[in-house]
Amino acid sequence: MEKITIKPHHFMDIIKLYGTGIERFVPDQKRGHDFYRIANLIIQNPTLLCQLTIEGDDICKPCLYYRHYQCQDSLVHTSKQYYNQLLDKRIIQFYQLYDMSYSALSLCEILLEHHEMIEQVWKEEPAELTQKRHDFFVKGAELYIHQYGIIKSSVNP
Repeated sequence: MEKITIKPHHFMDIIKLYGTGIERFVPDQKRGHDFYRIANLIIQNPTLLCQLTIEGDDICKPCLYYRHYQCQDSLVHTSKQYYNQLLDKRIIQFYQLYDMSYSALSLCEILLEHHEMIEQVWKEEPAELTQKRHDFFVKGAELYIHQYGIIKSSVNP
């Protein structure tokens, strides 16, 4: 079984973007990260094993801003490394993702089941943006599960 290492918020971002209608992700030439590659793997492969992390993942590692095992990019008021770890710790705690390894489909189902927690995870963001994040995540998760849910019994790791 193919396996990736991924931050929980990256997984949620992929499903959210899938909910906006993106079905095929393209490379980001400016940053050089592997968001597109990992997103396409997840969207095309519900049995993909997702090993969760709060550190650099398979998306981050080739990024131009990822040096010395940390994201060197910054946000307006803090480092991106700090903020992303905060988000990932919240997701792991709120969604009780303590096994740390899930099939893409199972992870999507767990996150959808408690979608109302998105507001608490991204509580620093403006309410309007968080609502859009929520709505597109739910739409993407429902599409993904509808597309692949029939194979659930054979997917759970």
